[in-house]
Amino acid sequence: MGLRVLLVTSRIARPILEEVVKDLRDLIDLDVFELRSVPIASLATTKLIASELATYEKSGKADLIVIPGLSIGSAKEIQNLIGIRAVKGPKYLGDLPEMLKQLLQGLEFSPDVPADEVMREKLTKYYQTRLSEVLQSRKPLFKLRNAVFTETPPPLNLIYEYLVSEYSSVEHLETKLNELRTLSYEGVVVGCGVECRALDLVGKLLTVSSAHNMLTGIDLIYESVPKEKLKDLLDLSDLILNISTSNVDLVASYLRTDQAVVAVPSSNGSEDVIKVVETLQDMGFNKILVDTIVRPPTLGFVNSIIELSKIRNRVRYPILFSPANIYELIDVDTPGVIALLIDIGFELGASSILITESSVKARGAPLEASISRELIYRAFLKKSPPVNQGIDLLIIKDKKDLNIPIPVHEGVVERVSGEGQPRLDMRYYVKIYVDKEGKQIVVDVHDRSSNKILKRYVGSKALDLGRTLLRDYEINVDHALYIGYELSKAETALRLGKSYVQDEDLFKRTYH
Repeated sequence: MGLRVLLVTSRIARPILEEVVKDLRDLIDLDVFELRSVPIASLATTKLIASELATYEKSGKADLIVIPGLSIGSAKEIQNLIGIRAVKGPKYLGDLPEMLKQLLQGLEFSPDVPADEVMREKLTKYYQTRLSEVLQSRKPLFKLRNAVFTETPPPLNLIYEYLVSEYSSVEHLETKLNELRTLSYEGVVVGCGVECRALDLVGKLLTVSSAHNMLTGIDLIYESVPKEKLKDLLDLSDLILNISTSNVDLVASYLRTDQAVVAVPSSNGSEDVIKVVETLQDMGFNKILVDTIVRPPTLGFVNSIIELSKIRNRVRYPILFSPANIYELIDVDTPGVIALLIDIGFELGASSILITESSVKARGAPLEASISRELIYRAFLKKSPPVNQGIDLLIIKDKKDLNIPIPVHEGVVERVSGEGQPRLDMRYYVKIYVDKEGKQIVVDVHDRSSNKILKRYVGSKALDLGRTLLRDYEINVDHALYIGYELSKAETALRLGKSYVQDEDLFKRTYH
């Protein structure tokens, strides 16, 4: 074995590390150094690690030192003191085997950036390069701002429908647009329902979206809009949705032929859509998308997918696939559903996906769709199923069990059931809330005798909030344990986008 690697870990993490690397010891000469000064890696500074390694006689025999990814500081400090190249490992030990395999293949790791981020960045750049090569070979049918439309994917454009509601404002849309840009969305559609009264706001929102150089679309009940107002709104739009046999003459009379339109059925399925497409062609439009409207589960979902497949074979225009009727109208967590629907759209030849988040359970759908698209892209490029692609939507479940060994104990074991009797803190009580909009946990410390709020704390990390409370108040052990338990629940709720209610279970169902 040529490469000698010294793995630095903490006392608590060592059993896990030994377990995850056991199958690699035949490939790499591995030595493990356990830090004495700190129990967990996130408390270790690189200065502390360097000082402890300086007393370890085998340090100088290693070719490479790998320190915990969560350690504080730069591994250059270790290299400067020990004279051996040092890099940061992954933040999570489950990724350590992959890091070591990549190390054998020549991947260079960083003294400052955790290894999992280095691997993710390298893989992302690799797929971006390959996808760019594929896209350059594709002949676009037409372009709208930064969105390229082809007969079949890739590319697969992501378009978000911003539905006007009582909470809508220019500022709210600005925030959403910034989020969508980070997720690489190509466009935004401003939608307003049957009783839309906020037409002036719709115009402002369209203007804001255009100013961000995003493909800007509109989705209205056009027949209900005053004609003079309708023309102004359509002029602000690149893409006009929901053109059917019932409104094609009205809407088309106000459009320029360089604008793009989405043909939809009124009642007769594919024949209806074909008729709309032919009418638009006769009017001189050549930037046409087709949306057959996917029906909800148990109400025709499968038949509508079959219908879409037939349409794909009959028209030479891009398909707009709108899966919201499925994930908005089924009481199932959205990540897996959206990932499957993105693949269905991709395989059916859709070049664009329309994403909404109308219901509470659909919040986060834009992120889930963005990750799903990347997952499907990578699978397409590798010509493989969407597994082991370096990206996933596994949020609750794990892909692999770590099987952390439990040490043998010959002494007394007490089986605990029930909560026992808590010892109340007679001076203070705490109320905990999750502010989803502000993306933070709110903790109010109350005086027990007057019920007044003594102080409010806000933050996003349970551990930071708990430590601050213990620093500022004398809290008994039972109360501190309870607060830590509730803060941990609140942080989990914040990260998952779930509702948090103090003293209530976070999950309705669990696997055990």
